[in-house]
Amino acid sequence: MKPLTSLRKAATPKAAAATLLLATTIVATSQSAASAAPCDDRLVGWGTVPGYGLSTTTGGGNATPQTITTLEELERYGGDATPRVLRISGKITTGSYAVDIASNKTLIGADENATIHGGINIAPGSSNIIVRNLNFEGFWPESGPDDTISARGAHHLWFDHLNIWDAGDGLLDLTKGSDLITVSWVKFWYTDPSHPHRLATLNGSDANDDEIDAGKLNVTYHHNWFADLVDQRMPRVLFGKGHVFNNYYTTVDNNYAVGAGALASVLIENNYFRKTNNPHQFMYVRPSYITARGNVYDQTTGLRDTGAGGTGGGVTPFTQPPYPYKADNAHKVPNLVTRCAGPTLS
Repeated sequence: MKPLTSLRKAATPKAAAATLLLATTIVATSQSAASAAPCDDRLVGWGTVPGYGLSTTTGGGNATPQTITTLEELERYGGDATPRVLRISGKITTGSYAVDIASNKTLIGADENATIHGGINIAPGSSNIIVRNLNFEGFWPESGPDDTISARGAHHLWFDHLNIWDAGDGLLDLTKGSDLITVSWVKFWYTDPSHPHRLATLNGSDANDDEIDAGKLNVTYHHNWFADLVDQRMPRVLFGKGHVFNNYYTTVDNNYAVGAGALASVLIENNYFRKTNNPHQFMYVRPSYITARGNVYDQTTGLRDTGAGGTGGGVTPFTQPPYPYKADNAHKVPNLVTRCAGPTLS
């Protein structure tokens, strides 16, 4: 038998190689773990701002979650006056109309496959509603609800980690004086290039709706993915103060991305625009204001409007949102958003 010292010397090269391999594995694993960190699920933005008698957006709060699997259950429990957490399992088809969702509700997918085929409508006058971790499939080209999600005259809404595609008209439309809303980690897309209305999300439906919309339509869009075949309204903001940060745009051959008009003031911050036409532009004759900072424009073309737009003036820059947030560096956005946008139950 060789002396112990001889054995140790003989094993040294292999041991060194093993140690190096182990160290490399640890580093790689550490880097992989860092890149696969849990996706953010915190509420940030205008949806946290007090107003209209509410301090923030809580949805159904601490109500005991109840699983629903049918249209009849969605209509009954989603539209009643009781605070509820509705855990949607499987696929619910709404048919030719959108299902009304009333105040103090949380709709959340039971898993990443949970789907509403058709649409929901946040009923006028409703508030404090959370919609998370769900797929929304529109009916296009068949007849169905025009919008996969709509809100009219509602406030304190949070749309988070959704996958929305193929609406007949708009994927997510916020109108009629809706206010204090956050849209986060949502993937917007279409599948048919011949579809004439490939629209993502609007805030305000008419540039002359001062009586309804003035001082409202304050919305935050962050970490959303405006993806395949979306043509415009990513978002379009009228009247309100819009905060558009850390979104990813991969909409080749689109019309425009972010539009601002009719007394809106929009902060467009640390987004990544890739092969996108007209990343941000003024709309309509009425005055508006765009502040753009920290964005990446990767092979983009067309307008990057900033400053005061329209005629008449009087709209001031929106540069300091009234809530805490931390914008990621724009160069990190593609990886972060493609990994985490859409339903993710971590």
